[in-house]
Amino acid sequence: MAKAARSLSPKQIRERMQQHRTAVAVLARQSARRVIKAQIKAAGLKVSQFTARDISIRADAWFDAHRVELIAEAEHTIATSPYFARWRCAELESDAQKQTQPISTTSAVQILGAK
Repeated sequence: MAKAARSLSPKQIRERMQQHRTAVAVLARQSARRVIKAQIKAAGLKVSQFTARDISIRADAWFDAHRVELIAEAEHTIATSPYFARWRCAELESDAQKQTQPISTTSAVQILGAK
């Protein structure tokens, strides 16, 4: 059974979009940190020999050099993983975006009496 789209206000949509952007940035930066830690291990060193600050500096440099790929990977992860469903923006719909039929203000009694 398909899940019904929840109607959100424009403010809620802006908040959800901000949460989505934040989630993408966090995932991309985590990927950069994983790459740096893998490089350290590949060099035969221990990650514990490096300070968190040093790893962050190297990860930031890696992120700057590979920004497009890391963000694309994070976007893909959020779009496909069930664990990140709450951060997806594609499923958002506002009241203003809905294409609904106008609601009749005529009561059932008026309709029956008109016949």
